Amino acid sequence: MLCTILQRAIAIPDKQALADIEALFQHRSLKKGQTLLHQGDLWTRAFAIESGLLRMHVIDPNGKEFNKNFHLEGTLICPLTTDMEKKPSLFAVTALENSVIWEAPVIDFRSVLGDYGLWEPLRTRLLERLLNDKLQREYDLLTLDGTSRYQNFCHSQSSLAARIPLAQLASYLGLTDVSLSRIRRGLKRQD
Repeated sequence: MLCTILQRAIAIPDKQALADIEALFQHRSLKKGQTLLHQGDLWTRAFAIESGLLRMHVIDPNGKEFNKNFHLEGTLICPLTTDMEKKPSLFAVTALENSVIWEAPVIDFRSVLGDYGLWEPLRTRLLERLLNDKLQREYDLLTLDGTSRYQNFCHSQSSLAARIPLAQLASYLGLTDVSLSRIRRGLKRQD
């Protein structure tokens, strides 16, 4: 599975490069609710998600959580900028489901990828995806009502929408769980 995740993310050109990259990773299981990266810690590891669902979230000074993003199996996540790696993390990463991941020291991961000329293409691809996702999310939050945001998310992320707990999805969509529950009930009545 790790091989598939890496190939999908990086398009590794030969078996030796793949073997060198895979050798960096160690297998790890997470329980639902277990935190992989704490807000304020240094983000020093790259993660490849074999199974499960992770969320990136921010915790404000009052302890309230706000979801930034969700990551399903088959996803590779790692720090993409120097600040993300060298400064305390602005967010946490927590398992929403029991999950299996592979993790590698990011400094070694970046170094080996760099040796094969793969770091910058991967970094560019991940930054493009991140920017596109963030621009769409910002547009939706600024221009759409809650019902439309929920419907768009369900349409574009149907498999993900079914797996995210109501309160977590509401936070991501900029809604309260009560509002999202009403929206869901209203849409069911329309069907």
